[in-house]
Amino acid sequence: MKKILIIDDDVDIIDLVSNRLKKNNYDVIFANDGDNGIRKALEHRPDLIIIDVMMPRLPGPEAVKLLKSYEQTQHIPILFFTAMNSYLPTEVNEINVNGQFYPAIPKPFEPNKLLASVKLLLGEQ
Repeated sequence: MKKILIIDDDVDIIDLVSNRLKKNNYDVIFANDGDNGIRKALEHRPDLIIIDVMMPRLPGPEAVKLLKSYEQTQHIPILFFTAMNSYLPTEVNEINVNGQFYPAIPKPFEPNKLLASVKLLLGEQ
């Protein structure tokens, strides 16, 4: 069973995403901020990380920079969530972090699009 780490400060989003993924046979762990997300990623070594852009203490892009600096987590695919249109204009579906582009899904999300993106990033499509 593939393990997915959700990092988001919105408990409702965590619940929605977690329920959707569990119904599709994924093991789900979560963190409420970037600092805890990094700790959980290092501890659990998930197959995929879904991370919010705007969070307290450590925003998503900063957390991704750190995750990509650790040998244990640098290979883990990243999927961004964002409710900020300035980060994700309608014609763009990725976020640039230090010249590396990561796929992104706008909030609110379409459940089927989320699942398709997860499968694609995990090499299941």
